[in-house]
Amino acid sequence: MLLIVLMLAGCGQPMQIGTPTQVQVRPTRLSSNTTLPSTTANSVPSAAPPAQATAGLDAPPFATALPVPTVTVAVAATPTGPMGATSLPAVIVVPLTQMPATNEQRWRAQQQDRKVNDPPRIYVAPSAETLWWYDPLRNQSVPIGTLSGEFPVQAEFILRGDQQAALEVPYRINNDFGLTAISEAVRERMQAAGYSQSVEAYVLRTADIYPK
Repeated sequence: MLLIVLMLAGCGQPMQIGTPTQVQVRPTRLSSNTTLPSTTANSVPSAAPPAQATAGLDAPPFATALPVPTVTVAVAATPTGPMGATSLPAVIVVPLTQMPATNEQRWRAQQQDRKVNDPPRIYVAPSAETLWWYDPLRNQSVPIGTLSGEFPVQAEFILRGDQQAALEVPYRINNDFGLTAISEAVRERMQAAGYSQSVEAYVLRTADIYPK
């Protein structure tokens, strides 16, 4: 009977549906290395994709740390100009222009170990010796005529082409050493080279020629 009474008493009360037990969640302190997931309801997509925060929780939303390109420029050390401006040196290349040689310089170029006689020395040629003139325009030695006896020598040198000893002899055109009617062709070549009054002629030194 007691069991029946208890059952009847239980039926008289409304039935309770069990509810989930509420669980209290204690807030947990997040460390600076913890990244929170971000959710946005009905968010409008941005033109730039969201980037991961690289500075922890204090970073603004979608902050992006972009790499900064660096350029290394090598600049030569130069004096600093006014207002702190640095001026680069200007390199100017000036080619050296070689001046054309004069006729006298061309003649001197044919002489090695030139020794000047000041005053001129007198030499003697017992027999006839050929008197030569160097044409600087044609780079050629031309015979003027022959001389013998005494003649002045103003310089001694080695002729570059033949490597022969030579004596430089001043010659007044159509006046000295009995050579008063030299070839007209030779005279024209002398005038073309700029010699109308006198030239520097020479004789090759031989064993017969000796100083006085």
